[in-house]
Amino acid sequence: MVRAGARCVSRGARAERYGLGAGPAAPAPQRPADTIDRMPSARATTDAARPRDRPRAAPRVLDALASRVRRRRLGLLQWLIATLVYAGIVLLLVTGVREGWMQASALRAWAGFVALVQLASYVALRSGWSERFRDPSLTAWQLSMGVVAVNWGYLICGPMRTSALFPLMVIFAFAAFALRWRQIALLTALAVASLVVAVALRTAYPHWVPAEGAVDPFRVDVNNVLMILVVLPALAVIAARLSGLRQKLRDQREALARALEEVERLAVSDELTGLPNRRSMQTLLDRSIALSARGVAPFCVAILDIDHFKTVNDELGHAAGDAVLREVGRLGHAELRATDVLGRWGGEEFLLVMPGSIDAATAALARIREAVTAGAYPSRRITLSAGIAVHRPGEDADALLARADRALYAAKRAGRDRVAAAEAIADA
Repeated sequence: MVRAGARCVSRGARAERYGLGAGPAAPAPQRPADTIDRMPSARATTDAARPRDRPRAAPRVLDALASRVRRRRLGLLQWLIATLVYAGIVLLLVTGVREGWMQASALRAWAGFVALVQLASYVALRSGWSERFRDPSLTAWQLSMGVVAVNWGYLICGPMRTSALFPLMVIFAFAAFALRWRQIALLTALAVASLVVAVALRTAYPHWVPAEGAVDPFRVDVNNVLMILVVLPALAVIAARLSGLRQKLRDQREALARALEEVERLAVSDELTGLPNRRSMQTLLDRSIALSARGVAPFCVAILDIDHFKTVNDELGHAAGDAVLREVGRLGHAELRATDVLGRWGGEEFLLVMPGSIDAATAALARIREAVTAGAYPSRRITLSAGIAVHRPGEDADALLARADRALYAAKRAGRDRVAAAEAIADA
């Protein structure tokens, strides 16, 4: 009864909440049977959610083991490669204990040393404690401990001791990857010195090592093959990493070369027209003056100006004005000789430097004006005015350009769409 009353009170509260009044509760809408069948159960919903949660666990575990810091992950990757190599060697040495060419006590001591070194390395790398050092990956220290472990293995491996030296290839591959040449030299000295010590200990204390005995040569070959199978995958990973770094460096060099080419191009070229810019033309003008002063190559300059260019911008828009500038540059360049250079001088002005006499320069200007008038803009007639001046002995660039500029304004005053020569103005 109490439960039934509670249900009635709950229904009444819901009715008042949604504005249904205190009247009888409206019957709940009935869902079609097929809709009910299609509704997922709570268990099905929970089961469907579980697979989405599972992938999140793997990254969390990976972050816990390998850290989210990229530098630490790279250091731990090198640590993992070394650990896998050590694990493969331990398996081979366990086989040696079973076959009698390895002492169990010697293996336990060697494996304990390796485990201690790897554990200390992992803790230092994972915690970030190693980042206070100049070598945050502890590469030099780990490789030095590897050299000690390899030569220790040489000491205890009896008739299989030659194959114990194979991991030195992995150690020096890591060294080439991460160490400077002085560190590699010191690591080499350590490897040679520790090997000499191992040989001396074998000679002075023969009871420390297992008796040589007779070993099947085939077994020696099998052991060598197995050791190579342990070492080569690690070398392959290191080689792949080095190859990736070389490719990255090659791509960066190519990108830098392209960027430098683009910077050089922008430094001497006008971005809109692609013609030489003012700085480039100024350099060319100075070089031409130097050659003319020695009597090598007399030359002329001409300043070209697009007539009524402001009207073109005002009536057709700046986009059309830019199109006109590009076409004038393209058409003008197409009409030049191989020795002539046309550049953008500023705004709607162009500078033309032409070796030779004024007659050849005047003919080149006539071709340019004709080409521009015929095709610079489809719906409007574009014309050019130009002032031309021949370089005089001893004249500097400013004086030469001033004479060409005066000739240009003379052409403008005479009605535009024409060429005026500075010499003719001076004579007049």
